Amino acid sequence: MKIFLWIISGILALIVAGLAFVYFSPDYNIYIVRSESMKPNINIGDLVITGPVGGLFNGEIKPGAIVTYKTGKDLVTHRVISSNNNTIVTKGDAVEDPDPQPVLISQVTGVYLFGIHKIGYLASFLHTKPGWLLLVILPGTALVALIIKEIIKESAAVTAGR
Repeated sequence: MKIFLWIISGILALIVAGLAFVYFSPDYNIYIVRSESMKPNINIGDLVITGPVGGLFNGEIKPGAIVTYKTGKDLVTHRVISSNNNTIVTKGDAVEDPDPQPVLISQVTGVYLFGIHKIGYLASFLHTKPGWLLLVILPGTALVALIIKEIIKESAAVTAGR
């Protein structure tokens, strides 16, 4: 049973470390999908991880690649259907027509690496007061309570052993 707990703890630690790397790295980004334009590959509530253009884990921007680009204040994640010298034409998988404006390569903020289905709902919930309370404060309080319990238990064992 202890080996199983160590394995699960190790896997969770690797996942948290990977997401922390992505979160704190200036070249990698995490986004929550808020539209259905890329269905069925990317759905509402999915967490999308993007990396730099030509980065270690992804290649160049070419037809078939999924990119995230900035248009005004919005970020859009769509598939590249064609590319010229410094512009690309994109389209959502669930949409029949290409996006109305070509996208400049300089507008691209990242190339899609992978997505985690539905976890974006959890991330969105975490940004609310009830979510913060339920997912951060209560587990933190429980952890501190367990530590205090162990300290009291050890202290009692030392005192009884005198």
